[in-house]
Amino acid sequence: MVSAQPIRVAAVNDYELVVAGVAALLGRYPDRFRVVDALVVGEPILEPVDVALFDTFGRVRLANEALGWLVNQEAVDKIAIFSLSLSPEVIEDGRAVGADGFISKALDGDSIADAIEAVARGEEVVAGAPDTDSPNEQLEWPGRAQGLTQRESEVLVMMSRGYTNAEIATALFIGTETVKTHVRRVLTKLKLRNRAQAGSFVERTGSFGPGNGRSVSPTD
Repeated sequence: MVSAQPIRVAAVNDYELVVAGVAALLGRYPDRFRVVDALVVGEPILEPVDVALFDTFGRVRLANEALGWLVNQEAVDKIAIFSLSLSPEVIEDGRAVGADGFISKALDGDSIADAIEAVARGEEVVAGAPDTDSPNEQLEWPGRAQGLTQRESEVLVMMSRGYTNAEIATALFIGTETVKTHVRRVLTKLKLRNRAQAGSFVERTGSFGPGNGRSVSPTD
């Protein structure tokens, strides 16, 4: 049973910019949530968490290892996956690892807040459309300042890690032709010629670096 106190939420991802954006969105509801942590995957969780909101940016199907880490944290009560894709495969994979809820990034802030509260109450939550390329505008992601959509940014991140188009398609639950379209758009928007230059861009751009520490204090 959830008390009348604000729900304690941790925003979790590999990228500080991503977790900072999620924390800022939840910070609009101080009477409903207290962001006790905004952390990158693998960091110690410093105090009890009612709901860990796991942002799948850059992972999706590749998220199971990180989800397993969260499930094994005694300080975490419930886990909600926060994703552009709520396909049946995402839900099946997440439930197999131990996720308690699934929330679309396309929802408005109030709907996201309602869904997190439902997860905290112990309800089985699937909130939002199966798939989208248009996340809530209040969220942040690497490359947004350069005009990349979140999906394009995810594709760029995976390109830089050496994934093929087929591997990216599998990871993001999209078709290979869709991946090719995203790759072309990424190269055009960033004025790059090839995947090697894309990898160099990611390497030298600070916002694409994996987080190395907490980006938002628990009181923010």
